[in-house]
Amino acid sequence: MPQNMKKSYVYIDPQSYLNLAIYDYELLSHINGEVHYACSTLYDYKPLPANVRQHRLFKYSLFKHKAAKAISYISTCILLGFRLLCWRPFVVHVQWLRIPSFDYRYYCLLKKILGCRLVFTAHNILPHDSGTRYLKSFQSFYRLADAIIVHTEATKEELLSTFKLQGDKVNVIAHGLLQIKFDPQLLSQKQKEYDDHYRLDGKMVFSALGYQCQYKGVDIIAHVWASTPELCQNSQCKLLLVGKNHGVDLSALNGVSNAIVEDRMVSDEEFFYLLRHTDVYLLPYRRISQSGVLLTAIATETPVLVTDIGGLTDPLKVAPVGWQIPQLSADALREQLLWLLEHPDEVWKVKENHDNWSKLRDYYSWERIGTLTQQLYSALSGRGQ
Repeated sequence: MPQNMKKSYVYIDPQSYLNLAIYDYELLSHINGEVHYACSTLYDYKPLPANVRQHRLFKYSLFKHKAAKAISYISTCILLGFRLLCWRPFVVHVQWLRIPSFDYRYYCLLKKILGCRLVFTAHNILPHDSGTRYLKSFQSFYRLADAIIVHTEATKEELLSTFKLQGDKVNVIAHGLLQIKFDPQLLSQKQKEYDDHYRLDGKMVFSALGYQCQYKGVDIIAHVWASTPELCQNSQCKLLLVGKNHGVDLSALNGVSNAIVEDRMVSDEEFFYLLRHTDVYLLPYRRISQSGVLLTAIATETPVLVTDIGGLTDPLKVAPVGWQIPQLSADALREQLLWLLEHPDEVWKVKENHDNWSKLRDYYSWERIGTLTQQLYSALSGRGQ
C-alpha cells in the first residue's frame, strides 16, 4: 500500500440504536482521528462530532422474516467491503456479530485484503440464550481478532478459559454509564399521568424494567414476591415489572395488588420516571457479562441488588451503591428483599451518598474509556501513543 494513502479507523455496529446508539456516541465522541462509523439506519441519538463520518448502512432490523434480515445484512456487508477498500483503515473495530459463521469468513477476507488490525468488543462472550450453538464460530472469530475488548475482569477470565486465548489479546475496558435520552418537556407533560397510574408515593419501590428475559431472573422475582406474604401483602412496598416480555412466565403475580406487571415497550420518558422513583433496582441475573441497564440505573443514582455473576458486582467494588446476592436462589433473594424492607434507612443512606455516586461517575467516565480505547488503536496501528 502506498505510504501517502490516507488511512483511518472504522467502527462497525449493525445494532446501533436505543442503548447501543448511546454507547457508540459516547465512545466515538472521545476518540481522536478520523473515524468511519458504519451503523444502523435506526441510529437514534445525538449527531456525532465532526471527526466521525457516519454511514447509516444496516437496515436488516426493518425486516420481519429471518431470511430477509439475513439477505439485507449480507448485502450491506458486501457494500461496506467496497467502501473499506477506499478507506484503507488502520483498525477495524466491530461491536456485534449478527451471522457469526458469515461474519468470521467476511472479516477473515477483509483482513487479508486490507492488512488491517481487527478489534472486537465482546459485550457477552456468546449471544444471550444461545447455549453452545455459536461456540465454534465465535472461537474462530476470537482467534482471528488482533484484540478483544471486554468490560470486566470476570468476563476476561471466562473468555480465556472457554476459548483458550492468549491473555495479552484480551483488554478490560469498562462499559461507561448510559444516560437515558428523554425529553424533559414531554416528561413534565406526562408526570401526572404516571403519578396517577403507578401511585408510588410513600412506597418502597423495587423494579426490573425493559426487556423481561429468562436470563435476567425476573421469573424468580415474580415467584419470590407472590409466595412471600411480607412482600405481596405489604401496602408499604411495590414491585414494578414493566417492559416487553420475551417468554417469561410471570403469572404468579396475577391478582397481586402491590405488583404492576405490564408487557409493553416503555418510552424513554417513562423509563426515566420509573428509575427515579425506584428505591432498589433488581438484577438477579442467571448469567451476564455486563448489563447496560445496570449502568443506566447507576447513572440515575438508583441503588441496585445484583447477583454475584459476571461484572454485576463491579460497581459495588468501586463504591457501596447497592447489595449483592451471593448465589441466585429464591431463598437468597427473599432474604435480601425482606432485609431491605426492614432497613429503609440503609437504602436511604445509599441513595443520598453523593460522594459514592461521584466515584462511580469517575470510574465509568467515557473520557477515561475513550482514552483507553484510543491507546489500543494506536498500539495496534503502530503509531505509538
